[in-house]
Amino acid sequence: MKRTRSDVARLAAELRLDSSSIDAAYDMNSRAVERIRHGANDSLDHAALGYTIHNLYGIMENACFRISKFFENGLSPDAWHKELLNRMLLDIPKTRPAFLSPDGFALIDELRSFRHVFRNLYGRELDSDRLAALQAKVPASVEAFKASVDRYVDFLDRLGDSIEE
Repeated sequence: MKRTRSDVARLAAELRLDSSSIDAAYDMNSRAVERIRHGANDSLDHAALGYTIHNLYGIMENACFRISKFFENGLSPDAWHKELLNRMLLDIPKTRPAFLSPDGFALIDELRSFRHVFRNLYGRELDSDRLAALQAKVPASVEAFKASVDRYVDFLDRLGDSIEE
C-alpha cells in the first residue's frame, strides 16, 4: 500500500501525542512513588504504583502497535505483545528502521512482563520489593521510549518529505 505524506504526518503526530501522554503518566507514577517514600505503605499504594507502571507500558505498546500496523501489519494472536516488541528491534530495509534500541527494548520488555503479571493478579498482592526494583528502571524506560519516539519522528519527517504526490 502506498503511503501519502498525510499518512506519514498522521503517524508522526500520533507518536508525538504518545510522547506527551507518557509525560502525564510518568507524572502520576512519580506521585505514587513519592507517596510510598513518605510512608504510604499500604497494599493499595503499591497497587496504585503498579497501575501507573501498567499505564506507562500501555502507552509504549500502543505506539509500537501504531508503527507495526502502519508499516507491516499482521501480528499473530498468540503472544502478540512479545512479538510486537520484538518487531520494534527490527531494521527492515526499504521499509522502516528499528524503533527500539536493544537497551530500550530490554527496559520496556520488563514493563511488558510486569503488565502481564499485574493484569493477572486476581486478588493477590504485589511483591513490594520486586515492584521497587522495577520502579527503579521506570525512569530509564521512559527516557528510552521518548528518545525512540524522537528518532522515529525525525525518520518520519524525512520519509514524508521524500514522498512525491
